This record gives sequence, C-alpha cells and structure tokens, in this order.
Amino acid sequence: MVVGAGLAGLSLALQLGRDGVRTLVLDPRPSDSMAQASPAAQVGGGTLITPVTAQWATKVGVHAALLRAEGCRVVDDLVGLSSPALLTNGKLAKQKPRPEPDISTREGALVAELQHKKGLVGAQSGYLNVKQSELENVIRGECSKAKSVAIAWGQSFESVVEEAEDGTLSCEVADIATGESRIVSCRYLCGCDGRGSRVRETEFRGKVEGFDNKEHKGMMLHMMCECSLGWDLDRAAYRLEQKSLNGFGPTIGGGACEPVPGADPKAYRLSVNAPFTMWAGSADPSESPPLSLLQKQLKPKLPKGAEISDVSWSRFYRMNHFVASSFRRGSAFLVGEAAHSHPPVGILPMNAAIADAADLAWKLSLAVRLGLRPNEGGILDSYEEERRAAAEDTRRSIAGYFSDLMQGKLDPVRYARNDCGLFSSLPEASQMVVRSDRAAAYPVRVGEIPPSVAGLLLTNTMSSKSFQDIACSSLRHKVFCFCSEWPVKMDSPFGGGESEPSHSGRIESSDRSDRSMGSEAETSIKRRGSAEVMTWERILQNTEFMLGRAFVSQCDFYVLHQTSKIAHTVDLDRHLSCDPVHVVDAESRLFREWFGEDALLSDTGAARGLLLRPDGRVGCIGEFPDFLEDLGHYHHRSGLAGGG
Repeated sequence: MVVGAGLAGLSLALQLGRDGVRTLVLDPRPSDSMAQASPAAQVGGGTLITPVTAQWATKVGVHAALLRAEGCRVVDDLVGLSSPALLTNGKLAKQKPRPEPDISTREGALVAELQHKKGLVGAQSGYLNVKQSELENVIRGECSKAKSVAIAWGQSFESVVEEAEDGTLSCEVADIATGESRIVSCRYLCGCDGRGSRVRETEFRGKVEGFDNKEHKGMMLHMMCECSLGWDLDRAAYRLEQKSLNGFGPTIGGGACEPVPGADPKAYRLSVNAPFTMWAGSADPSESPPLSLLQKQLKPKLPKGAEISDVSWSRFYRMNHFVASSFRRGSAFLVGEAAHSHPPVGILPMNAAIADAADLAWKLSLAVRLGLRPNEGGILDSYEEERRAAAEDTRRSIAGYFSDLMQGKLDPVRYARNDCGLFSSLPEASQMVVRSDRAAAYPVRVGEIPPSVAGLLLTNTMSSKSFQDIACSSLRHKVFCFCSEWPVKMDSPFGGGESEPSHSGRIESSDRSDRSMGSEAETSIKRRGSAEVMTWERILQNTEFMLGRAFVSQCDFYVLHQTSKIAHTVDLDRHLSCDPVHVVDAESRLFREWFGEDALLSDTGAARGLLLRPDGRVGCIGEFPDFLEDLGHYHHRSGLAGGG
C-alpha cells in the first residue's frame, strides 16, 4: 500500500508495477485529480532532473515521454547551472567569457572526469529541464497502464488497526465522499504523503523509541512565485543581488530568477527575501504573498522597467529542513517528504524524493518475489541506512549552497560535481555492498556508479551497445564475468571431500536453493592450493551456487570476451539455470575502466566479476575466486538466502 499519489508515491508505484508487484495507491483527492499533478508539483515543484534520475527514468520507461513533454530540453552545461548570470541592483554584471574547458582548469577536469571516468559525453551527462507537474503526469499515465497498480482516489489512510506476527498490516481506509471505512490488508505500507504525513504521525511517532522529525531551522523568510516577467534580458537564469549605498557595502537582499519550462517565453519563477520586519513573524506557508509585496521586494533587484504580472502561484517559505530519525518501522516505510523535507531551493529536493522511491522499490520487489517476511531485516534495513544518509547530505548541500550564494562565494564546479549525483557513493554503513580490501586498488569501488563505454557487441542480437544501455535495460541485478582468455585459471573455491561440491559447483549432498554459502558467521570458504582450469561456463556455475537458484532467477548475466569466437565446453555437472548474454569487448575497454591497466597487463588469464545492483551501483567487485565469496556475503546480508 502506497499512501499518496504525489511524485514519491507515483515513482514507487511505477517501479513496483514494472516488477509485477501488486500495488494499491491511496490519495484523498477526488477522482478528477487524476488529470492533475499534486499540489506540491503545481506550487513550487522542481524543474531539473539530474543525470542519475534520468537513468532511472530510462529503466522505468518514461524517459522518451519526458523528452516529448512541453518545454523539455537537455541541459549539458553542469557548471552553468550552478553559476547563473548576476544582476546587482538591477544591473547585469559584465560576464567574463567562459573559455573552452581545458584539462588544466577545474571545469575542464570535471568534463574530462565525466568523459573518462564515467564514459559520458555531452547530453549523456546532462539534466532534463522539465516541470515536476509534467513529470508526475507522465508517471501517472504509465501507472495507469500497469496491470498490477491501482490508484484509489478519494481514499484516506487512517491507521494500522492490527499487525500480524508475520508483519502483515490491516489498515483502516476511509472513503472521503461517504465517510465509510474499510479494512485493507497489505504486506508493506509506504508513507509517501508529504510533510504532514499521516503514516509518519500514526505509525512512527510514539511507536518508535525516541522518534523525532528533526527540524533544522532557517531564520530568513522568503517568497517564491511563478509569474509573467516582462524585460529585455535573454531568457536565462539569473542571480539577484541588492547592495546598500548604490551598490557599495554589504548585500542586504538577494534572490533568483529561473525560466519555467514551457511554451510561454515570459514565464519565470522568482524567489526573493521577505521584508525584514516579517522574519520574526509566523507567516503561514499556505498563505500567498500578494503581488504588491512581491513587486516591492523585487523592484530594486530587477532591471528598470521590468514588469511582474499574472502570478499563477506564490508562497512563503523558510530555509527549514526536516529529517525523520527513522525511515522504517517493521513493515512501514517513509518515503520522500514524509521522511525528509527541504526548502524549494536548487536541484536536489525533487530528485531526492525519486531516489528514495527507486531505492525502496527494488528492495521491496526482491523481498516480495523471493518470500522475505515483512518484519525481517537485511535488504529492507538497508533502505534506511542508505537513504537517511542521503537525506542528511541533501540538507547539508542545500544549506551550503544557499550560504555561499548569500555571501557571493559560489563554487560552481564543486556544486556541479556534487549535485549531478554521478560521483556519489553509498555510505559505509550500507550492508548491501561488500567492501573488500582485495579490490581497493581498482578504479571502480563498491557503492559507486561505474563508468560506461560504447561499442560493446551483444552477440544475442548482434547489436552495438554502450554499458549505460545495458545498465538501464532492466530493473534486475546484473552480474558481469570477465573472461579475457579461454580457458582461465582459477583456484577452486570449494574444499576437498566427497560430500563437497565439485569444482564446477555441482551440489552432491543437498540442494543449493535453500542454503546460503555466503554467511559471514559460517566458517570461511576453504580453498585448495592448486589452480583449476575454468571455462566461463564453470565460472557461472560457481556464481549460481553462491547466489542460489531463487536469487539467480532475478538476475541478468553477462559474459565479456575479447573475441566473438566464443568457445563452449561439454560434460558440465549441471546445466546453467541462467541464459547469459555474451558481450564482445574487443579492446578490453570496460576491463581497463573497471579494473585498471595494470590488471590487464599483469595477468590476462585472470577472471574477474562485478555485481551491479538494480539502482546502477556496484554491489561487489573483484577477482575470482574471491568474487564468489563476496557474492555469497551479498546474498547472505540481503536476508534472502532462504527465500524461494
């Protein structure tokens, strides 16, 4: 059950629906609201989708539709986004021409890092400039096509009336029109109902020891609006600055001006500080600042003759941040602004809500399909570990950006690098990554988004794809095995003894599907001293053994070769349960990017592997047979070892 059909709720429901998970979305708005975006999207929603969110949009199948949305455009100038032109007391500051990015400059180094470390060029690393209301409309339209997703309008979540021993929840749901209530049972409850979350107040506050929706307060009172702005300046983003004494002395007020995506060339979003005399008051966020007040505060900051009219919406806000002390209680989760809310400043708030939904969706989906009990830990605990840390990062980043903006100390390159999300990593506390000292020297680390390269030949379709294409092709785990030579040498990961699996992974004493070989609490895997000749098929057999058949059924497997002449062997102990895709990387570019030039030169016969999570982040990486042990640890930590 997803409570709230806003951006977070719709994003969560769409991804769950894509995975075939039966999902009910509740929203108290009447049924005619299905043709409109949520109030939050219409009044202050974001407009910029980061490159990482754009990759998510590709996975769930809405990226092409977003590109067709009214006014949508790709912005690949990451630095320019964080460094708009400056208007001081209404006068446009003289702009220094930005030279072409050179590797010797910080901006050039960022561009080079995107190209070489991430393998992304131009629009591939760009933002999508599109209104949040358009984004919600597209996602809601796709949800309506998903057979496993139902949106119930005019229905209000009231409370959980019973929690079964297995974690299943019985929830009271009220019909807004009739006032009648009914009981709906669900395995999981996801509160995506915004800052005033009913799920948070009924199921977390008072039920989680020490629970708090921690508030970080800002002193200044601000105003924001969307309006028609008539002036002679180019349609672009601007920073607004007002200084005392005809331009000399300290800054006494500022603001921002951003074009609104769409067909209207005069549509702008303006932000400005409210009069100082109002700061100590308690302005109601639901109140709308009048046009006269907006004009009064903006007039000294805009060019002479600029006209503000036709305000479509306006609102007060402070630089307040709220972060819940817990994002999960048993079968209940908080997502988006129900878990953490931020002021409507910059790029991050809208994208953070989508990132929450994307992270929780693949974990819930896997738990449902492999039979994890709702009240168990493992993979579901990692949602809070990863997303609460991200919420704190969002808070610090927004606060830092605003502070630097007010002091005139913006560092566009730093913010461009941080905000795009391509260089972020998962926190050390996350249990759904396996950090290994053995892989510390690799250019790619666990928790990161790995680089892409173009020109990979998929032999099943004989088509050329980039790694980014492969990574965004599904919402499943992906396992990559690198076999630069055939056969390769690999120490057998299994010990001797007649009851042990053979070198190819055949189990003689019991079936693998109901046991976990990856438990860190168990005795570590025994290794023989001698090296065995292993083909790619036998490597995959060992991989399947460590992950278990149920988990393997939720994975896509890829075997990378240097040649299209792929050799096969016979007399395997058992057939592969997966159907791998063979990928030809003739120049070993992906191997170089992920494992380094030294690894390629030192031992071309070594096999290596990488596990890519559904969110595009590396779960574990390393050389066989150590990689097999890491796979086992990943499987065990997920709590899914006994599932299926």
